[in-house]
Formats: sequence, C-alpha cells, structure tokens
Amino acid sequence: MKLNRRMFLSTAALGAAGFNLPARAAGSKPNLRVGILSDVHVTAVSNAEWFEKALRYFDSIKVDGVLITGDLTTWNKKKEFEAVAATWYKVFPGDRRSDGEHVEKLFLTGNHDVDGWAYDGARFKNREEAEPESFFFHREAFWKELFHEDYKPIVVKELKGYTFILRNWMSLLESEHQGMAKGVKNEQTPIVDVLAQLGDAKLRAGKPFFYAQHEQLDDTVNATWLIRGAKWDNGQIPSVTRDCLSKYPNCIAFSGHSHNSLTDERSIWQGAFTAVNCSCARGYAFTPPGRENGFACPDFNRTPPFEMDKFDHQSVRQGMVMEVFDDRITFAKREFTFDQVLADDWVVPLYAGGAAVPPTGTPKYDFKTRAAAAKAPVFAKGAKMSVAYVKEGYRRTVAGMGGLDRKNPHPQLKVAFPPITRKGSPSRAFEFRVVCEAQDADMVRVVEERRVFSPNAYQAETRDVAPCSCNFPVSNLQTSGVIRFVVFPIDCWGNEGAPVKSAWKNLKAWCADGGR
Repeated sequence: MKLNRRMFLSTAALGAAGFNLPARAAGSKPNLRVGILSDVHVTAVSNAEWFEKALRYFDSIKVDGVLITGDLTTWNKKKEFEAVAATWYKVFPGDRRSDGEHVEKLFLTGNHDVDGWAYDGARFKNREEAEPESFFFHREAFWKELFHEDYKPIVVKELKGYTFILRNWMSLLESEHQGMAKGVKNEQTPIVDVLAQLGDAKLRAGKPFFYAQHEQLDDTVNATWLIRGAKWDNGQIPSVTRDCLSKYPNCIAFSGHSHNSLTDERSIWQGAFTAVNCSCARGYAFTPPGRENGFACPDFNRTPPFEMDKFDHQSVRQGMVMEVFDDRITFAKREFTFDQVLADDWVVPLYAGGAAVPPTGTPKYDFKTRAAAAKAPVFAKGAKMSVAYVKEGYRRTVAGMGGLDRKNPHPQLKVAFPPITRKGSPSRAFEFRVVCEAQDADMVRVVEERRVFSPNAYQAETRDVAPCSCNFPVSNLQTSGVIRFVVFPIDCWGNEGAPVKSAWKNLKAWCADGGR
C-alpha cells in the first residue's frame, strides 16, 4: 500500500519524551491569549507526560484557551481519547486554570482521530472488531462523555468576544481505505452552509475571527510551489474552504497535519486571508521531499534509498502562543524539548475592521515578496569543508522510515561543512545543496548533487552548531578526470548564498587520503 502524509503513522512507532517550559513572553496585556498545539498523538496516559507539561506551561501564562488542530490520538481508540481527556482535566479541572479562571477547549479532530481505525497500525482485523472501541462509530457519544460538549462536523465557539470556527475531520476512507472501510463514503465539509448561517454581519464584526481544520488549506502554508517547483503532496486537500475564506481578510486559518517545522518561514502565509501552520508537538517532524537526511512520505520506499539516515526528527516538538491585541496578532514560536524560543515571533498587523490583510498593497507575509526581499545565507569567513573516504558506508533502509541498511555496506565520500545561523550571516540556512563537479578540459559539469539539512535545522538557532554532512556513493562518481565538491547554503525561499569549494582531485586521490 502506498504511504502518504495522511497515513504515515500506520507503520511508524511514536516516540515519547518530556518537554520543558519556555519563558513567558513579555509585553502589554492582550485581549486574548491562546496556546496552540497540533498533532499531539496521545496513545495512553503513560506517554502523555509531555502533553501535560505543555498544558501546565499554558496554565502558567494564563491562556484563555488551548487550540489543538487535530490528531489528538493515533489509532482512533476510545482509550486514547480517555488519555487526552484525563490529561486535560488533570491540568484544567472543570476547564479551569489554577487561578480559577475558565480556559476553553478549542479541540478538533484529525484524520487519525476519525479514520485511524482503518490504518494498518491500529491492528484491527476487520470492521466488526473495530466498531466497539473506535471513535469513528461513536463520535457524538464518546466526545460528550469525555469532553462534556457536543461533537458536530463544525463547532462554533465564542471566546472573549472572538469567534472560533472549528472544523472536525471529514472522513476520506472511501478513497483511502476501500478494503477495511468498504461501504463507508467520504464526508463533505458543511463550511459553506455554516458561514452562511453565521452571516457576514457576524464574521465582519470589526475584529478578526479564527478558523481551524486539521489538513492544510490548499495553496497556502508550506506550499513550496507558490515560489518555485512542482506541486507535491504536502497534506493539502483541495476543497471549497479556501475560496470561502477568501472573502474575509479578517480570517486567520489554522491547520496541522503536515508536521512541517515553524523554523520554515513558509509556515505563515497571507493572501486574501491569513493561514498559519501549527506544526507537530509529538516529535515526528516532516520535511519537504528529496532531502538526503529528511523525512517525507513521498520518499518512503524510494529506490535507490538515500545515502544517509534522517536527522533526529523525534526531538522536534513545537507549538505557539497567540496573543491578540487591538492592532496586531503575535505568534510566539516555542520549542518544547530543550526549553527554548524557537524563532522570532510573527507579528501580524491588524487594519480597519480587524482585517489582517491590508485594504491595498501586499500583505506582510506574502510569499513572493518575502522571497524577493530575503538575503541569502553566508558561510562564515574562512569556513572549511572536508571530504572523508568511508570504506563501509550505509544507505537508509528501503522503507525509508529510518535506520541504515547495515547488511549492504559500500564505499562513500562524506562531505562535511559547518551550519549557518544568523550569528555572522544575514539569514539562517534552511538547507544545503551539495554538488560533485567534474572538470573536462575547459568545461565543468555536474556529476551529482544532493540536498541536506543541518542535524538541528528544526531546532532553535543556538542549538544549530553540529557539523553538517552529505554522503555520496563512490560508484556514482566514476570519471576519468578530476572532481571537486561545492556546497551552497539555501534559505527556505530557495535563495542561494556563495558556496565553499574543495580542491580538484581525481577520484582515486579522494579515496586514498580522504581529502581535507
């Protein structure tokens, strides 16, 4: 069965780890403060300790609500929802903070919460075995019992005068799991009817309103193709929702599902409205596909496999705190594993009528404008690269989920170079393009090129200090002439900085002394 971004946990084992609490952001008192998480994937109370710590942080800064944009659980089982509820009420008994004030649950379901019973990892033999304990078949009853509120396709809540529209997952089992879910039809979003019922007078009431669903809205956040390249599966499901929301410049739309990092500036997008990626709090970060040490569903079962394992994506646990003021909305990005501010805040100005998009001109977080204005990353003066011969190198396993194929060693050349942060560079490197070039008379041609991330690309800049590397199989570099290696730093917009280069040597020399 082909894996995609909506099914990856069917064959992956979730890892749990605690996370520490970042410091509370300073500033004037906002009208509204909301803690934001996504893809928390709780499976039991025993592995929800990190989730509890996140909620306790939100309690400590006195949030008015907590938004979780889906995938509260992994396999759609009632006991998982019980663990989510038990953890929530342990921190917020009676939906109240430790100071006694109310805190609103702004929860919605994702694909794993609704369709997860049919995924391979749920390990149900058939539909009959799944039905008694699966949320899919008891949505309204289970939600009412555990969270003490109604479950509907779309729930509308008011919080301190602001409207939140929470769209629960619409099942896609008909198209994704026809075997296990035979006869189950895809569900359609009622967003058109809900917005009509609320009415423009309500939605344009002089302030922003907030919409949330699990999957990313098509052609918004992390849509790399809006800048360059072809469209790929980033968890964006085409629907009528984007067109509906485009009528409202005061709409802020949240999503999760893609597990993309908040260190990627493409995680906030502005066009006719504003969209924000909420990342993943569980420690299963995804990257764009095609990167040598990345982790992306389109790369699973890749042939030939990558020449190195993925970076440590399980320590990537991210979230945000949103604060709403009269004239702006701020998003403070938090890294929960190592207790650090992840990156600079996003600050979205508000205009007349609560619009986050200006009545004329280009929005602040427009992709193309930011890409054109961005300054490419620069290696520090005197930065060095090295090339080492590895007699027994290892590819990633064919399945691509992680781990190395140690049964089939082969010679590699390992190119190493320093990471780039804003300490000495106008921008942080998002990734690197590593090229092997051959010299033929008066011509230089590319033999092979690869893309890699630094080992801590998705962590705070202060942690991005470990050397980067990229492996090439020696068998791919055979040439009668001399070769060299060139490393280009690239920002998240695709802007390339000046490269560092190795010396020219023939392949035999590289393998004999490993280069320097």
